[in-house]
Order: sequence, then structure tokens, then C-alpha cells
Amino acid sequence: MRADALLSFVPIGSPLSIVLNSGQNTRSSVIDLLGLGAGVPPNNVIIGDQLATFGAADAMGVGGMRPELNVTVGTAGVGAGATLNVALQAAADLGSPTYQPSTWNTLAETGAIAVTNLTLNNVVARFPWLPPFPANLRPRYLSLLFSVAGANLTAGTISSALVVPLRDDWFVKYAQKNYAVQ
Repeated sequence: MRADALLSFVPIGSPLSIVLNSGQNTRSSVIDLLGLGAGVPPNNVIIGDQLATFGAADAMGVGGMRPELNVTVGTAGVGAGATLNVALQAAADLGSPTYQPSTWNTLAETGAIAVTNLTLNNVVARFPWLPPFPANLRPRYLSLLFSVAGANLTAGTISSALVVPLRDDWFVKYAQKNYAVQ
């Protein structure tokens, strides 16, 4: 798998704890599509207007080879009745003087994932790269929000959350083998 270090919500080797009480959430690292980091103003003229605020029209470009977001469990989740929701969120730049993320908007989410599915090395979220919504959002910042519901999670980590150039796993490994060769 190839991955760009600047496109890691949870970098390999730096697991994110999801030990949370029901109703709590935690945010991954924030990816700045401009690459400079939150709080840093753009240092160039954007679309001919020096006062313009940077924002990617389609959050990285969605072309023929669509990147994939891949979120993997590190330490298995523990907590009877607990569920985890993973949401990909985007925010515009507030602009001068702070250059911080505005209100976070959810682009895609998994829905409630039962704790029984939070097993070691299990991929719990996989999204094709999506254009932002609403259409006029023009995000500069991206992040993942991990939310726990139903019961407390007393153990569990996310080992990695990466943007990869394309889906590179053997996705048919769980397909039914209901055929015979004659």
C-alpha cells in the first residue's frame, strides 16, 4: 500500500485511542489540503484575489482513479453494547486572522459499528474519496470524528486512517465459495 504522510488522519505507528464513554467522541489529526497547517495563512494569491480564502472545490479532485480512505482497528474494542461511528468531516477556512477550521460538515459516515466488529486489524471504515457537501463548502481542512454510543468502550485503538491511491486489498476474500470446478 502506498500512502502520503500528509494524508494520514491516524499515522501508522501512532494509534488513536477510542476508549470513550457513551456519547463521547474524539477527533483524528486534521489534514490541511493547503499543506501548511491550521493557523497558517496562504502565502500566495488565490484565483487572482489576495483576500480569497483557500478551499478545494472538490476536496482533492475526484477523477478516474479515485483515492480511498482506509481506517483500521489496532487494539480490539471492548464494551458490551457499545458501537462506534466513523465520520469523514470537512471544514472551510475561517480566514484572517486565525485561519482555523470553521464548522465541521459530515461528508460520509459508517453508521453504528458493533463492538464485535472492532477486532484486531479489521477495516472498519472505507470510503471512496467524495466531493464535499454542501456544494459550496470549499473545504481546506479534513478530519475523522470517532463517536461511541450505547455503552462505554473500555479498550480499543485505531491503528491507522490513511488515504490510499486506490483500493488495494483483496476485497473478495469474504465472498461465498459456492461454485465447483468440473
